[in-house]
Amino acid sequence: MSVFTFEIVRQSNASVVAQVLMLSDEQSVWCYVEALALRIQNGDKTLIRVKNSEGETVVQTGVATALASIKKCSCAECPIKRDFELSVPAGRSTAA
Repeated sequence: MSVFTFEIVRQSNASVVAQVLMLSDEQSVWCYVEALALRIQNGDKTLIRVKNSEGETVVQTGVATALASIKKCSCAECPIKRDFELSVPAGRSTAA
């Protein structure tokens, strides 16, 4: 198990720690990035940065990119994709 710190980095480069999670491996980080992006929603020029327990950045992505990733997910049973579809009003498009 490894500790990962999820940060929200605003346009001013000010970062806020959103979550600290203990995960079984680095591959499981991305779904948490997508879930965090869902909570932020309209985060123009807002980044999500994830650091490992050594303080190294393992993921840095824009909120819009994470939301686009959810939209393109091919898993019909994906709970994050379901939440995404419920949160975006019909006819509204997210940046990709």
